[in-house]
Amino acid sequence: MMAENLILGIDIGGSSVKGGVVDVDSGCIVGRRRTIKHEPLPRLARITESITSIIQDVRYKGNQIGVGFPGVVSHREVINGPNMGDDIRHRTLTDTLSENGFSSTLLNDADSALYHAIRNHKKYAGMETILLVTIGTSIGTAVSQGGTLLRNVELGRLLNEDGDHIDQTASARALREYNMDMNKWSQNLSSAITRIASCISPDTILVGGGITEEPDSWFGMIEVGSTLELAPDSNHAGLIGAACWHHDFRNGLLNRNTR
Repeated sequence: MMAENLILGIDIGGSSVKGGVVDVDSGCIVGRRRTIKHEPLPRLARITESITSIIQDVRYKGNQIGVGFPGVVSHREVINGPNMGDDIRHRTLTDTLSENGFSSTLLNDADSALYHAIRNHKKYAGMETILLVTIGTSIGTAVSQGGTLLRNVELGRLLNEDGDHIDQTASARALREYNMDMNKWSQNLSSAITRIASCISPDTILVGGGITEEPDSWFGMIEVGSTLELAPDSNHAGLIGAACWHHDFRNGLLNRNTR
């Protein structure tokens, strides 16, 4: 048996599944993170296979898993997952994990990253309004007010001034697949974040996602007219937050940190 403070955090994205063992007392990864890439619109069997491989690779001996998921979710049910296969709906993911002996909960992937910030970093714990924007296959958003997470605030599909979804030109996928000039992409991202922020009026904007692991080539080019910071712990934030959320949900500690 593993110590109760050690929980497996899983961060499912549009192009990969990341995972690692998290010490939920300190809010840190224990050991290394494992990343397994997958094809677009992966089906349930592919995702559960990746999770099983991560469990084996990081030598996780417990049975508790917190899952960050790219879509609208309740604690155990997928309501909407636009970048996932159509068989990952309702309780299929959590039921499959349960059949394999694991207790799991779901949290939106952007919410997971923001939950990590407000739970494990004092700087953000009581901040009035925070907007977190994740940049990946699409654009994800999360919002907290006064240290309380507001779940499933999905604004990454807003329309830009040309009537296109903002993630079509401002996501990391757009940068890669369209071979975009960094200056143009940074302008697109600045406009996208500004449009999202106009709906929230945040005091601080955090930016997360895999691209934040190498921010030097673009972060200084983003202009949004508000305080802009890299989310703490970069691309590890989602899996850490998912594990911490799972622990707090199981132990009745969420009332002070969520709505």
